[in-house]
Amino acid sequence: MQLYKPFLNLSIANPLMTKLPVNPSVGTVVAWRDCSGQYDGQSDLVTSVLQQRECSLIAVDKENDALQTVLKSVPDLLIIYLQASGERGYEFCKALRKLPCTSTLPIVFVGIRNQASELISALRCGGNEYLQLPIDEEECWLRLERLLKMVRLVRSLEADTASLQQQIWSHNRLLQQQQATQVSLAQENQVLQQMAFTDGLTQVANRRSFNEKLPQLWQEAKERNQPISLLLCDIDYFKRYNDTYGHLGGDVCLQAVAEALVKGSQRHGDQVARYGGEEFAILLPATGSQGAQQVALAVQSALTQAQLPHASSPVKPYVSLSIGICTLEPGRYPASYSSSLQQDYEVLIYGADEALYTAKLRGRDRTVVNSPNGLITVLPNHHQHSSLSPEAKTTKSTLSKLPVNKSPQAIKLPLFREAIQQQAVQP
Repeated sequence: MQLYKPFLNLSIANPLMTKLPVNPSVGTVVAWRDCSGQYDGQSDLVTSVLQQRECSLIAVDKENDALQTVLKSVPDLLIIYLQASGERGYEFCKALRKLPCTSTLPIVFVGIRNQASELISALRCGGNEYLQLPIDEEECWLRLERLLKMVRLVRSLEADTASLQQQIWSHNRLLQQQQATQVSLAQENQVLQQMAFTDGLTQVANRRSFNEKLPQLWQEAKERNQPISLLLCDIDYFKRYNDTYGHLGGDVCLQAVAEALVKGSQRHGDQVARYGGEEFAILLPATGSQGAQQVALAVQSALTQAQLPHASSPVKPYVSLSIGICTLEPGRYPASYSSSLQQDYEVLIYGADEALYTAKLRGRDRTVVNSPNGLITVLPNHHQHSSLSPEAKTTKSTLSKLPVNKSPQAIKLPLFREAIQQQAVQP
């Protein structure tokens, strides 16, 4: 058995040796026999029968030659003549059975002894058939043909299996490519969607995003009986800023203001959007008036810390904001007031816009809250007086001095005033 150990180790170390070689021609037979020509007619009967059936016969007379021939190209059938191999034929068969490429190779032993022990030894070592000479020619062929048919069937199944595995591999690879393409397209769509809903300069949401988000948050607030707040912010004297520092400087100013707005509204659901040229909006879901005022103060504080120079501003030497706040509870909003509006949530925009307009009239650099009790001024912390302006107590007289505005929005503002006052008296 020492002869086969190096080969066994080689087959394990080399992955190529574990694969089935290229299929030889159908009916290839290797015979380990005495090639000296000194044999009787019966000994030659087996090979003669195979040759008559057009089988390709390779005869070898040495054990090493038999091994190399079989491993070079696995045949359809191996015949071992016990007259030539002796007991080594059994060990040779055992060695082949341990190799992946020859584990299923049909092996036929041919002997002349009239002993049952020879048949048992042939089958015990892994042989598929034992032919005892003398033997009838037809019986010899029928036994060999059965093995050759089995080999052809196995080879056909192996070929079908390999083809099926190749198809499965190709199909899986196609699926992987499709999945990779889908992921890539999804990522590209996500980027495109983000670009479509993001302001390119300030990287906050754009007006389109605001217009889509507001109805959703309004409906959620209505279903959950929660308040919703809107802050409209306008940079004070931004046209003068552009005239002084140029449009590139104006772009830097817009980016800094957007950053201050984002810092001031840090909750996950809050949305900062660029509403117009120098106007921004902050949507605050599930936020009451007090919470909205805190956000406005935080925004004003962040912008004050930025200290962006604004030499042409009559308010102060730094960039400042005017902010208008409106808070409503859509669930308590009277349906009758939405008849003159295209959408019921527009009343939130009108209320915040009225407050912003009032903040500008009252001197800018401040926040005005549009509440059921009137327009209340909330001054930033850097002012040298209280956060609530005394003007809150004289809201009606202040509003009566406002210039007449014949725009459609101005016509709807009294309607809004009735709406939020109606909310204030409802339980």
